[in-house]
Amino acid sequence: MKTLALTVFLLASAPVPGAENDSRVCAIPAWRHLYSSGPNGEDAGGHRQHLLDALRRGSPLRVGWGEADADGKWAVEEFADAEFTNLMNGRDVVAQLRSALIQTNYTDAAKAGLRDPAMTWHALASTDGRLEALMVETATGKVTRKLVQRTHFHWYALAPDPACDTRPAIESAPRGRLNSVIFDSRKAAEAAPAPKK
Repeated sequence: MKTLALTVFLLASAPVPGAENDSRVCAIPAWRHLYSSGPNGEDAGGHRQHLLDALRRGSPLRVGWGEADADGKWAVEEFADAEFTNLMNGRDVVAQLRSALIQTNYTDAAKAGLRDPAMTWHALASTDGRLEALMVETATGKVTRKLVQRTHFHWYALAPDPACDTRPAIESAPRGRLNSVIFDSRKAAEAAPAPKK
C-alpha cells in the first residue's frame, strides 16, 4: 500500500509538459537560479528581489562561480551551500559558505585529491562580487593564506517558482528595531576596575 501511495504522489507531483503554470507544479520546491551578480556588484541576470524574497522566506541558498582561460585549455565551476547569511541594507547578500577540504588540483580531475597535510577552505561570497577565502591548516588552525577575488556569482535557492511562491517574505529588521543587549563581554571588560598593583 505504501508503494502505491508513493507512486501516486510521484505521478501527481511530476512536471507535466505544458503545465508550467499549473499551481501544483509551480509550488514544488526545487533548486532554482534566481539571480546573478557581476564582479563589481552589478546585476548580471535573474532578479535580485527574487533572491531577497527567497531568503526572507527561509529558503536555503547555494552559490556558484567559476573561471576559465581564454584558450579553452581549462575551466572550473564551483558550487557551495551557504551556512550563514546576511542581508545588508535590504540589497546585498553576504553568505559564508560551507567549509571544505582543499584539493590538490581544480582543473584536472586525474590530479584532484585532498591535500596532505589537510587544509580547510573557509569563504564568503557577496552580491557585491567579492569572494574572500582563508586557507587553514587543519591540524594547527593556522591561517596560511587569505585570497580575495572578484567574480560572477550565480545565486540559487531551494524554493518554489517565484511566480507562485505565496509564502510571506518576512523582514527581520524593520526601521527602528534594535536588539536589546543583555550582556557584552567587551563592554564588561572595559567597565572592570583595573587590577591593583
